[in-house]
Amino acid sequence: MASALEWGSRGRGFKSLRPDHFSNIMSESFKNHRQHVRIYRNFILTYHLVTNPSAHQEVSQINNISRGGVSFSVTAPLKVGEQMGIDLRTPFLSEGIYLQGEVLECREKIAGLIYEIRLQFKEPSTLAREILVKIEQYSVKEE
Repeated sequence: MASALEWGSRGRGFKSLRPDHFSNIMSESFKNHRQHVRIYRNFILTYHLVTNPSAHQEVSQINNISRGGVSFSVTAPLKVGEQMGIDLRTPFLSEGIYLQGEVLECREKIAGLIYEIRLQFKEPSTLAREILVKIEQYSVKEE
């Protein structure tokens, strides 16, 4: 039986041979199917249900963001289809950027503790679109 690990090049540790460990590596043809470039940055956001903006707002760190939406982690499950409001903090503005979106997916990452949310933006303001473009341009320059 083949090992799921192999010694990495130049003795720099083990690398996985398991196919499910390649989730961060996307083929060029798959990347081209995306409508927007995904940016992996650690921005902070607060979120709430649009139907109850005065409710307690939770703080989270994003997993990734694009012009079309954002992925972030939460401590309680959200329902697919729920309308959320988020206040995103970036280094491009001193104040936050308000965006609204719809929950597309809620996946349990750690049983009963952590859930990953995929939120699709709905009609972002002109300022929000400009900031999302800046995030993308800044991040592409760094890579």
